[in-house]
Amino acid sequence: MDQENFSFKGFAAHRHPAWLARLARFLAAGGMATLLHWGVMALLVACGVQPWGATALAMAVGASANYFLQRRYVFSGARGFSLGVYLLSVGMAWSVNLVAFQVLHTSGMGIVLAQLSSTALVALLNFLFLQKFACR
Repeated sequence: MDQENFSFKGFAAHRHPAWLARLARFLAAGGMATLLHWGVMALLVACGVQPWGATALAMAVGASANYFLQRRYVFSGARGFSLGVYLLSVGMAWSVNLVAFQVLHTSGMGIVLAQLSSTALVALLNFLFLQKFACR
């Protein structure tokens, strides 16, 4: 079979842009960090910490793990990926996560759905930001 013409359901394997592969690695690394975030958040909520405080603290834990994963597996070849750029993205993500979670949760959405929604928004914004500023 000719690699040039190989396709799966009409999607040519050789035509995948580099950002698509990076997105897959970003989602895998971010998924691991997110699970850590959610685990710490659940533990803190179970210990009586207010949900908004629990998500703020847990995000710091997840973001710390995520830096090493992103640096090693996602943006390892990117010249612009630095701790400064990452911290800027974390600051933006932390703020968006906290505001989105608080708005959704106080408007009646449950903790889990509010955090899932906030996480999806943050993941999208983070990828776009890092793709733009870390991949120069």
